[in-house]
Amino acid sequence: CIVSTEVIQVTAAEWIAFGVAVFIILIGILGTVLPALPGIPLIWLTMLVFALIEGFERVNAAFLGVTLVVAVAAEAADHLVRVWGARRYGAGRAGAWGTFLGAVAGLFFLPLGLIIGPFLGALVGELLAGRSFDEAFRAGWGGLVGTLGSVVTKFVIGVGMLIAFVITIL
Repeated sequence: CIVSTEVIQVTAAEWIAFGVAVFIILIGILGTVLPALPGIPLIWLTMLVFALIEGFERVNAAFLGVTLVVAVAAEAADHLVRVWGARRYGAGRAGAWGTFLGAVAGLFFLPLGLIIGPFLGALVGELLAGRSFDEAFRAGWGGLVGTLGSVVTKFVIGVGMLIAFVITIL
């Protein structure tokens, strides 16, 4: 077993850069809950900028590659989980689209719009498609469940990315 005794000297400027990076990543984690902020992409871009600043000594290309795959998967899952929730509770194509459009419209009515938007979107979409109110309500509930599941998933991934970044640096 070979143990490296190399000590990496860290300057005050690097500590400041690390502190700023962690702060911006925390804003990114907040963005996983508030969709007005680009949560996961902001987290990854912050790690990339930090790697560029510190010359890829501690945050290397392999780390960035793995976290990029995680970030892309998280963004794809965000949309799929919302639609899955609506579909799981009986929404058709109109309800699934309504969930998506309701989530977007909800951004204009923060913070309540985040919850009501997907619900109303699926509900209205299903009603317009000729479904009964009970069926449409159930689809709306599914849109809400999918949206909340998506938020929780992205939050956990964001926290995981922060922990991986901090462990890599320290």
